Amino acid sequence: MILGKNGKFKGKGYVCFIDVLGFSNDILNNWHNPESDPLEKILSIKDKMPMFDESTESNESDSHRKYVCRVNTISDSVTICFGYDEDIIVGDMVLGLEAVIGNIAYIWSTFISEGYSIRGAIDYGDIYWDTNELIGPAFINAYRLETEVAKNSRVIISSRLNCELKNLFLNYESVLTEHLISRFRKDVDGYIIVDPSLLYDTEEQRLQLIEDLKCMRNKVKSGVIKEKYTPLISMLDEGKTEVLVKHEFGKH
Repeated sequence: MILGKNGKFKGKGYVCFIDVLGFSNDILNNWHNPESDPLEKILSIKDKMPMFDESTESNESDSHRKYVCRVNTISDSVTICFGYDEDIIVGDMVLGLEAVIGNIAYIWSTFISEGYSIRGAIDYGDIYWDTNELIGPAFINAYRLETEVAKNSRVIISSRLNCELKNLFLNYESVLTEHLISRFRKDVDGYIIVDPSLLYDTEEQRLQLIEDLKCMRNKVKSGVIKEKYTPLISMLDEGKTEVLVKHEFGKH
């Protein structure tokens, strides 16, 4: 059984909206530059993404639960969705969000390797989609959080999702929920964010990410835009932090 992967869906689910930092300026400044073609770079990145494909649904056994996200792109934005259209168990709530976070980490690290970083937000709530459309309160909330609150290169979680996580962590303690807690950290402004340490597995990868981000920052002339990269660089430089405690969720 494939959960979260539906050609047409209306119900509750997770929605992540991602904006690619620096891509618009790259388009304006390097559209005709064959040595650094932004169109070629973005199309190459999109080819690597785990895109939505409904054709595999009928081949899955009902006894096996598979958690697969709907990933779509438009210009320099990416949406990652996971929806629930039937009775679910707590494990489905946890593993569905793990699937969303796994996609975020993959997409984020892929963009960094190509000279861009991202900024995003995740919400949980009502959503509708089909092969062409994505509509609903959860999408609007994620979009607004990304554009108005996230500010820097990070992926924040909404107040609604924060409350859902508090309920999971306090009332359904398990190995799964303990693992999910490790996917987050608290930022300096109190928001719970996706932990950037998920972007690397080795010390070499961590150092390479820092180097790539510093290179991006150095190319930017505006001091305000430079600061969009600095907090992420600092978090990666700091490395893994202590795991959040359950009672830190649901407060923002």
